[in-house]
Amino acid sequence: MAKIPLKEFLAGDETGVLDGAMATALYERGYYINRSFEELCVTDPKGVKDVMQEFKDAGAKFLTTNSFSATKPKLTEFGLQERQKEILTASARLALEVAGDEAYVLGLIGPLPVLIEPFGPTAYLEAVELYEEAAQILDEAGVDGFTIEGFHNLKNLEAALVGVRKFSQKPVFVHLSINEDMRSSYGNTPEAFVQVAEDFEADVIGFCGEVGPSGMLTALERVRELTQKPISLRPNAGLPKYVNDQWIYLCNPDYLAKFAKRYIQGGARFVGGHCGVHPDHIRAVSNSLRMTQNLIHRESTFSALIQPISDEPKQPTPAKERSRLGEALANKERVFSIEIIPPKGVDTDGFFKHCRKLQEGGIKFVNIPDGARAVARMSSLHLAAYVQEHFDLEAIPHLTTRDRNIIGLQSDLLGSHVAGVRNVLVVTGDPPKLGNMKGATGVYDVDAIGLTHIASRMNKGLDLGGTSFGSPTQFCVGVALNPTASYRELEMSRYRYKAEAGADFAITQPIYDIEAYLRFMDEVKDVKVPIIMGIWPLVSLRNAEFLKNEVPGVSVP
Repeated sequence: MAKIPLKEFLAGDETGVLDGAMATALYERGYYINRSFEELCVTDPKGVKDVMQEFKDAGAKFLTTNSFSATKPKLTEFGLQERQKEILTASARLALEVAGDEAYVLGLIGPLPVLIEPFGPTAYLEAVELYEEAAQILDEAGVDGFTIEGFHNLKNLEAALVGVRKFSQKPVFVHLSINEDMRSSYGNTPEAFVQVAEDFEADVIGFCGEVGPSGMLTALERVRELTQKPISLRPNAGLPKYVNDQWIYLCNPDYLAKFAKRYIQGGARFVGGHCGVHPDHIRAVSNSLRMTQNLIHRESTFSALIQPISDEPKQPTPAKERSRLGEALANKERVFSIEIIPPKGVDTDGFFKHCRKLQEGGIKFVNIPDGARAVARMSSLHLAAYVQEHFDLEAIPHLTTRDRNIIGLQSDLLGSHVAGVRNVLVVTGDPPKLGNMKGATGVYDVDAIGLTHIASRMNKGLDLGGTSFGSPTQFCVGVALNPTASYRELEMSRYRYKAEAGADFAITQPIYDIEAYLRFMDEVKDVKVPIIMGIWPLVSLRNAEFLKNEVPGVSVP
């Protein structure tokens, strides 16, 4: 049966399944992230087309062009700016060939890799022209509509909508990227996003990326009563984990399919996937929606766009007043902290012997890891409180997101605060598969960036849901940093996110390549977060080989 015009389809009430992650599929086919995936539309059209075909065969009724990073500034990073029209035209042609008369093709437009005013030097009208240029090429190539995705900043998203509308009146899906705290990385709320999407006449309003299935349901609940426009959701396959030198997503297809039903029952009309979502996920979503006959799409009761009532944040205590560490860093003192591994059992004699020696040697701070290398050890938070009670040492306990959900994380932070702990180094944590507990699972409701958000909000007296809990905490929040990581651009990006989330200091992985370290530091010198360099003395060749090959995150030349 031939498809009806997209505008006519949107005017009805039929649900639709979108495709998943093109970049994930291409990466798994051996194309690494240091190249333009969009160029593959020209250099490996069969590979791109095969991915599209797999998503269509899995049940996707909407295919997106392989053009997320095909704006001219992004292509310039790969020296491909003069080939923009060739690449965009090819991306549309491949999708249209696969779609035939059975699926719709949406021309995908991602955010510019530059900041536009008032956040950066790029003029708003210049940004509009760049988006218009991409939209014109895709429109002339025959796409059925557009999808604007991956945006964190509403001014940038507005420029994209204006740019598309200057040339085309075809339907536009618009998706905002939100974090676990239900805001974009620029602090934009779902409600503010809906207002912009309404004002600039988007046809479908939705969210994509950054959060997994559960977080996407929360976003839906925030906006479903605020618009009569169809709602589209494209969650990640959970949160990414860095395992064996690659990022993987651990959400299984059945889990996503379960949430897809909840999305439709909750008022959404379109469900697809973003990062980490494979054809198997889309097949499960499609089958789930097809087999469930009693799903009812809930029409919204559209009311005025009113910001939800939220408790007012309190003014956080200055970092220099939270702890001795915060004071030392604020005064630009040279800080020395020694890491002591917690015991595997209840015998603490060796641990406290080290503490006494450090105190006698004039050390003021000790690091206490939290289940390093996924091995069960004594609680870092409990040890930190004990150390501070019995020694003239201030502890910096690590806290991972691996072993606790967001409720447990907040509970542990509150408890440790009452016990006198004022410093915390938040880390995602090594995957359980690295440890010795077969069958152990990781929670990872949030990653280190999300936990930094949580701790920072608690310093303002608010929990993750925005509810006041009284007197604010006074944590000096630290984050991990790996300046010599092989995935350098990603590490810089995550470091900036951590800083924006509220990090007060950073501790690096052990540094052995000074030149790489200095290059990294030069590129992030605009980030005003104090950094403590990690040092791990090498005692033998065997020790160096062990660190290089067996300890995650450590780079030894």
